[in-house]
Amino acid sequence: MLAPVLVLPLAGCGDDEPSSGAGHSSAASTPPPSAPSSASAPPSKSATPAPVKAKDGKRLAACSDARCEVQVKAGETIRFTGRAARKAGFEDLKVKSVRPDKLVYTMASGAATFTQPGPPDSVNVNGISLTFVRAEAGRATIRIGKPVPGATQLRVGGGGMSVTTPGG
Repeated sequence: MLAPVLVLPLAGCGDDEPSSGAGHSSAASTPPPSAPSSASAPPSKSATPAPVKAKDGKRLAACSDARCEVQVKAGETIRFTGRAARKAGFEDLKVKSVRPDKLVYTMASGAATFTQPGPPDSVNVNGISLTFVRAEAGRATIRIGKPVPGATQLRVGGGGMSVTTPGG
């Protein structure tokens, strides 16, 4: 009981120190405005997040070697060349549609159509990976690179496609 009695006088002494008339009233009015302004500042920052950019932007030619991160939209085609085309087993990847929850594209000149759920989702196609990173404003960010361990495996060729799911 002695501790609460000592705490109360100390709290009272703390209030008495800045109480020089106008100083006390300004100290009392300062905390309420600072609390609401600091509480309103973070929501305005979080309400306008900075857009996340793909490493290679919209430059689809950056994918010719099957190593890129680009933004794509429906109707666009990524073309692989040389060794990358041989490794992938096809030369073109055409985006059919982009939605927040899925990306649909055709491979091997339309021989295979694949709907990739996500994001995020990775699938290994022949010797490369396609990772659906995110979708916003009608565009999808995809990353093409080395195969991802544990991802769904697709074999695509001129005759069609076969699928092997993880664990299957």
